[in-house]
Amino acid sequence: MPNNKHNDNPTTFHFPSLGPVLFTTSPRAKRLSITIKPDQTIKVTIPTRVSLPTARKFLQSKIPWIKKNLNKLQKLQQNYPQQNLLPINKKEAKTILTDRLNFLAHKYKFSYNRLYIRNQKTRWGSCSSKNNISLNMNLIRLPQKLQDYIILHELVHTKHKNHSKKFWAEMDRIVGDGKRLRKEMIENSSKCVIFYFLSHPDCWEIQSPDYPG
Repeated sequence: MPNNKHNDNPTTFHFPSLGPVLFTTSPRAKRLSITIKPDQTIKVTIPTRVSLPTARKFLQSKIPWIKKNLNKLQKLQQNYPQQNLLPINKKEAKTILTDRLNFLAHKYKFSYNRLYIRNQKTRWGSCSSKNNISLNMNLIRLPQKLQDYIILHELVHTKHKNHSKKFWAEMDRIVGDGKRLRKEMIENSSKCVIFYFLSHPDCWEIQSPDYPG
């Protein structure tokens, strides 16, 4: 069995509740992180300044998180077969989302600078300090009411840059039952990752929250 000293080469340890886990040191890593691949391979990435015993302790502390996400991956693979997910044409998605964004901006008297359409892992949308809006192309897979909720969320950010009381008051004024829609979006938040990774199966991974060591 490998020793606990710092080792720049990839090292595999066996954990009774998880099986083999690969520990690898990266000079580019700033924090400890755990990655789970679609084939359920588990990898711990270690910054050069962090010792192997610290990394193992970090892994042990995250076992409940790892088990939870391993179960999640299994369910996703069962419930969302890759062959059943039709590909999205990015140009068509841009046309659809641009038209809807402009319609809602005109209806509720918002303005924005530029629109970017991306295939993102963890975000449905964002709004920059310059009022440039980014929307996830996979939005068009969601029900219309949730598409509109995300688009309006980013449009409201053109006026209110943080999630202050004024921001949520504006959202509630526009969408009506904002609390219910926020709950639905939270329940659907994992689909952002699902849609991305089902269209990029070779890149499918879930990363743990960073840990400074």
